[in-house]
Amino acid sequence: MAAQILDRASATRRRAGPAYMVACLGAVSFAAAAAWYTLAVRGVTVAAAPQFGPHVPLLQREHVYYRWLVTTLPQERFYTAIAIAGFLCLAGVAVFARDWLGRDRIAATVGSFLAAAGSAAWIAGVLFELGGHRAVGLMATNVNPIQTTNSISFTIDMTSQAFSLAAFTLLGMGLLAFARAAAQTRPRHRALAAYTALIAAVMLITAWSYAAGKGDLTDLLLLVGGAALLPGWLVWTGRTIQAQALQPAEEGND
Repeated sequence: MAAQILDRASATRRRAGPAYMVACLGAVSFAAAAAWYTLAVRGVTVAAAPQFGPHVPLLQREHVYYRWLVTTLPQERFYTAIAIAGFLCLAGVAVFARDWLGRDRIAATVGSFLAAAGSAAWIAGVLFELGGHRAVGLMATNVNPIQTTNSISFTIDMTSQAFSLAAFTLLGMGLLAFARAAAQTRPRHRALAAYTALIAAVMLITAWSYAAGKGDLTDLLLLVGGAALLPGWLVWTGRTIQAQALQPAEEGND
């Protein structure tokens, strides 16, 4: 029996180390991507979006706008790639958290599945957006009808926002499931459960902001969630899993 306990403890320790490393990588990725995205949107790391007076013809506005948009695409690819790494790490930590909370717990299993599905939906949407923006950039810098370019760009942005709406809805529901599982399974970690529920609420509000077309609110929530709340949750969860995993080994050695 003692040997079996030690074997389980050793396996748990092997899982706990990667869980914390994945959590830290995800935290750094989210913080960096959110900060870079905000600086780009605010016109700090790229040129600010052009402003037009009422006397500027519509076609001229569109030509100037898309020439400016092309200059922002290289940075968009970089901070988006960093954000993708963050979402992959989030999905990984969700799997580790399911094992920590108990695979037999329905809430933990549902939370893990929804978090992974939300991460996958966001990544799929943003990859579609990156490809679409590259196509728009090529069209804008060659001889193509600018109105056609504008229609394609609009379709790409609306589709990407639909993916984001679905992604943040799934993430919010998944984190709510994790909060419930943590509160029921680990009474000592109710503070983490409450913090998880807070982030879930932010995710759901972010989804609503996409649905309502509240662009400024969306940008603010992405900054708050990506630069502070999600990194904090990842590190806290990773450290909790690691600390909890060491306890069976200490008990077994006693």
